Amino acid sequence: MEWEKDAQALLKRVPFFVRKKVKRKVEEFVKARGEKIVTKEAMLAAREALREKAAQTETGFSVESCFGGSGCPNAVTSSENLLQELEKILEEEKLTSFIKGKIKGPLKHHHQFRVSLAECPNACSQVQIKDFALIGQAKIEINPETCTLCGECETACEENAIFLATDGPRIKEENCLHCGACAKVCETGTINIFQTGYKVLVGGKLGRHPRLAKELVPFANGKEVLEIFKKTLAFYKKYCEAGERLGAIIERLGWEQTKKELRN
Repeated sequence: MEWEKDAQALLKRVPFFVRKKVKRKVEEFVKARGEKIVTKEAMLAAREALREKAAQTETGFSVESCFGGSGCPNAVTSSENLLQELEKILEEEKLTSFIKGKIKGPLKHHHQFRVSLAECPNACSQVQIKDFALIGQAKIEINPETCTLCGECETACEENAIFLATDGPRIKEENCLHCGACAKVCETGTINIFQTGYKVLVGGKLGRHPRLAKELVPFANGKEVLEIFKKTLAFYKKYCEAGERLGAIIERLGWEQTKKELRN
């Protein structure tokens, strides 16, 4: 398809790694309009139409996780089944239809109820900016009788949450992120992970008024997470007025009321 010089100049402004794709999309747009030449006007119209289309989505929610489930050495939890259960609940709650009924115009990505999970406290999947988020947690126990005072646990801890006393390792709970790193390097079995679960966060979002998610529950097992999730969705549907994000609802109602309703 023929391109006018002004249209070619606009195309050159597009990053090289997506330029071929954009060119193809523009030509498809121009062809659909029954035209044979890509003009500057057609290029601008195509850009606007493609931008609008890219902002739209078919679903009212998204569920994502980090790469912990594929062999990351930092992973504390393994949550594939839990993620499937969360997605199943979202579908059963018909959240897409609910949000579509609350907004004007097409459903866009910024309308989505976003769920994220990180398999360890490194939180690689940006859990802090999602509506509902989980961070893998490890609870450890110490059996000092077998400790050889090697110091590997101290070295492994990035938070200075563990130190060696004369009778073995001690934990500073106020510093501990429950990553389980100390247990993973302990070769004597002095430090063990006896339970894994999740920290639950709610209300994070980006946009014009960004907000970091707040901790709702410090530790919950998989079954408890599902119950909290159902309560969170019920809370969201109860107070959502115009398709706003959960964080906006929390700001409107206040954190104390939010905690009271979601924890009961």
